[in-house]
Amino acid sequence: MKASDLGLIQSIGSPSLSPDGGHAVVSVERVDLAADRYYADLWLVPLDGGPAPSRLTSGELDREPCWSPDGRWLAFTRSVAGSGPQLYLLPAAGGDPRRLTSHPLGVSSPRWAPDSATLAYVARVPEAGRYVAPIAQTAASEPPRRITELRYREDGVGYTIGRRKQIFGVDLADGAVSQYTAGDADHEFAAWSPDGTRLAFVAARHADRDTVPARDVFVMSTSDGHVTPVTQTSLRASHPVFSARGDQVYFLGTEIGDRFNETYLNPTSLWVAELTDTGALPAERLTDAETMDLVPTAAGPALAVTDQGVLAMVARRGAVDLVRVEAGGDVVDVISGPTQVLGYDAVGGLVVAAVASDTEAGELSCVTPTGARRLTAFGATLSAAAPVAPMREVAGTAADGHPVHGWILRPLGAGPFPVILAVHGGPHRYFGWRLLDQAQACVDAGYVVVMGNPRGSAGYGAEHGRAVRHAFGDVDVQDLMALVDIAVDDFGGDPDRVGVIGASYGGFMAAWLAATSDRFASAIVDRATVDWCDSDIDDDVDYTHLYIGADPETQRIKSPLTFAEDVSIPVLVMVAEQDLRCPPSQGRRFFSALKRAGQHTELLSFPGASHMFHDSGSPRHRELRLDAIIDWFDGTMKSRGQDMSNPG
Repeated sequence: MKASDLGLIQSIGSPSLSPDGGHAVVSVERVDLAADRYYADLWLVPLDGGPAPSRLTSGELDREPCWSPDGRWLAFTRSVAGSGPQLYLLPAAGGDPRRLTSHPLGVSSPRWAPDSATLAYVARVPEAGRYVAPIAQTAASEPPRRITELRYREDGVGYTIGRRKQIFGVDLADGAVSQYTAGDADHEFAAWSPDGTRLAFVAARHADRDTVPARDVFVMSTSDGHVTPVTQTSLRASHPVFSARGDQVYFLGTEIGDRFNETYLNPTSLWVAELTDTGALPAERLTDAETMDLVPTAAGPALAVTDQGVLAMVARRGAVDLVRVEAGGDVVDVISGPTQVLGYDAVGGLVVAAVASDTEAGELSCVTPTGARRLTAFGATLSAAAPVAPMREVAGTAADGHPVHGWILRPLGAGPFPVILAVHGGPHRYFGWRLLDQAQACVDAGYVVVMGNPRGSAGYGAEHGRAVRHAFGDVDVQDLMALVDIAVDDFGGDPDRVGVIGASYGGFMAAWLAATSDRFASAIVDRATVDWCDSDIDDDVDYTHLYIGADPETQRIKSPLTFAEDVSIPVLVMVAEQDLRCPPSQGRRFFSALKRAGQHTELLSFPGASHMFHDSGSPRHRELRLDAIIDWFDGTMKSRGQDMSNPG
């Protein structure tokens, strides 16, 4: 597939099951490159092998479907031009949706009360005079912000102070809206108790949240507003859910470290806390911290309580599996293999999951005690129009003997092919069994693509994730070089034409390799931090101290900017102009240093783009970025007479 095929990819969200288990509803999203916008529709999917899936809504940006417990209604969020997402209600029997909310900054995460009479949801509450036109038509008309906290901005959002997330409820009978939470903290992850009298939620209400990165679970009585803390500010918690009897709360939690971002190095586990008449007993960890790293969903519940145990998602060597944690502590696979579970829902013994693979952006599968069955074929348009290259799993050994794991995508034909090493962000993230448009576009253009999970990546156990601390540009380089060797030796890669690309942490690695290695012929440094001595990365002090160290000399010698004059290969620098995680000033400085040193370099600056624009930003920017990647490598790693297009 090419960059122009982005519009053929249909991505799906977390499904919602009807109470009778007969149907699922899922949001299916696509991009319109000509209109430079996204569309998402709700689809009704029968589970009994009956009629084909049918579209329920059309022409808007409809997400987060949520079926009412009585089966009569579908709640969902809809975004329209000029407005944030609002909550809508659609009769399950048919009809037109009606709007339930009018929050100026939009809403998210609808959750039904057990009696189907009330919907809880999350909305940001803006400070008077800010964020909402026409009160403040431009930023210049606003008064200055008085900032007293270290963490006051978020990439893709902007300032978070003065517009905290709060939990609300809307009564379906009369449309009355109630605000359940308040205060100068974000409140989210609302979950109802089985009897509908309490809400569990997560917030950082402690006074020292600047230096103690905990988020606590709380339980609130909706009748009188009384709040009971469930955890004791020692965990970064999320996604609570009540047990079937309402006497326990399960949740995801990560142990906090001595510094704010040490939480990055710790795995996420399943925890449970028992509720009593006087409070909550200390929480108990249910999954092994050294071997299991659980994964939250972007939308939809991350945990589900069943008669057999608690369902959760876990990262494993590039896969995301759905598992059941049973009462005795056993962990049973529900969905596993070379796939990534994106989200799921469960009713009784039935599970429906959105599952992605290396060649599919996501399809729905139904899992019963007798096995799994595919329900949809949303990816048929892409597979028919644009051949998709499979990922080939590889394993090797780094120079110091450490095992290395990754994937290689290869064009058809005999080669030798130019090679592109892609480095993921984080570093505590991971590549894996998921269709990636960048990799596919590069293979289509005739490149062998190498994607690996070096030390520091998630999904390989706690020791593997911690190994890169104070070892950036060392053990991770050894792992990546071993994968490049495999691409050259076993997949037709040309050792003289190897390029590197990465964003965020991967951007640092691309800059570092361009400055310190003679293995590469070209580099693309995308949204990177290149100077740890003067880093303005979001949460910079903690991140820098965590991964690089506090010594100024160490920071200097681990900064690619220090060695800009040593770069001898062409380097394209990409920046996103509204990036609050790795601000564009870092990339601009690297470009300027390379330019002053007389190196072959260019700067590509994306207006209005935030850090994650390659996944969720302007469709047109996403297409232009992919085209720019191919153009750069085509222009700097000449083919020596070989056709650079995919021979297949």
